[in-house]
Amino acid sequence: MEQYHNLLKYIIGNGDVSFEPRTQTYLLGVSGYQNTYSLNEGFPLVTTKNVPPRLPFEELFWKLRGERNVKSLVDKNVHIWTANAFDRYLKGSGLENKFPKHSLEWNEEFENYKNKISEDREFFKQGGDLGPVYGYQWRHWSGPKGEIDQLENLIKGLKENPNSRYHVLTAWNPGELNQMALGPCPFWHQFTVHGRNLDLHIVQRSCDTYLGVPFNIAQDALLLKMVSQETNLIPRNFIHTLINAHIYLGVEPRAFFWNNPKNVNEFQGKFREIKDREEYLELKKWYLTTSPEEGDGNKRKDHIPFVLDQLSKKPKKLPSVDLLKVSLFEMIKYPVGETVFVEGYEPHRWDAKAEMVA
Repeated sequence: MEQYHNLLKYIIGNGDVSFEPRTQTYLLGVSGYQNTYSLNEGFPLVTTKNVPPRLPFEELFWKLRGERNVKSLVDKNVHIWTANAFDRYLKGSGLENKFPKHSLEWNEEFENYKNKISEDREFFKQGGDLGPVYGYQWRHWSGPKGEIDQLENLIKGLKENPNSRYHVLTAWNPGELNQMALGPCPFWHQFTVHGRNLDLHIVQRSCDTYLGVPFNIAQDALLLKMVSQETNLIPRNFIHTLINAHIYLGVEPRAFFWNNPKNVNEFQGKFREIKDREEYLELKKWYLTTSPEEGDGNKRKDHIPFVLDQLSKKPKKLPSVDLLKVSLFEMIKYPVGETVFVEGYEPHRWDAKAEMVA
């Protein structure tokens, strides 16, 4: 997974600082990058920190079922979408000003919301709805003659006309974007057949490179394996095109460091001079002693220290993944642990838990 480390290095060494209005946070980002992961070399699950496979895999199954409510994920203790559902709930209830982002009031109300989603059967029907996101578009696209199941059409097309260039899943529906809690990040999935080999190329418009991208890589590599098994093809390459690829810098007061171009130039200059992995930890120490503390309620929203820690770790051997020999449409009805089997995953384990920015 040196490809993933090279992506992190490219962003830190070449990125520009900007303020993102939706999340109300600062980020360091670049406008484009591409990686290719060969499944012949192993399953691309990041090894320089622990990425619990169940989490991205359960989210993929949720997408493939065409769901749009967080309830089934919350019931499995998967909270990838919970903050986005909460954000949509606040806006839909006219409460976004009462509970502003990155405030202690927001944090407290979010905890109340999570409890209510878990316990109140009536509340979650509306309070947990994300709108027509991702998998809902894959399975329930609104066409002029009714709903279109893109996933069924994709599988049918790969079986009947493998050399077509129409093997696409798209989640980008301009007519329904304003109804979604969050516009789709990986929005374009295109499959290509060469002989008996199947490749998957995804395009991702927005990329939380420390927390989100390892999940995207694992998830779409699994999708490639699942579709390959369903169509009797051989999974080969997963090509990942990232457009706005970024690392979160948190909020003020920590972000005051990044508002000063002199600080940015000095940090990036020190970063470019690094020759050995251990030097990333030295830069981390310098950064934490030079920049302001993170404010109460906003700890771990600055991902830079975590990225530097991760770059100091040497990637390990990639694991393997096997699937239960059943139909894809049958597989997604079951818990991931009963259908997807990961062998040989031994990641570096350290305190890598940054906070997701919703």
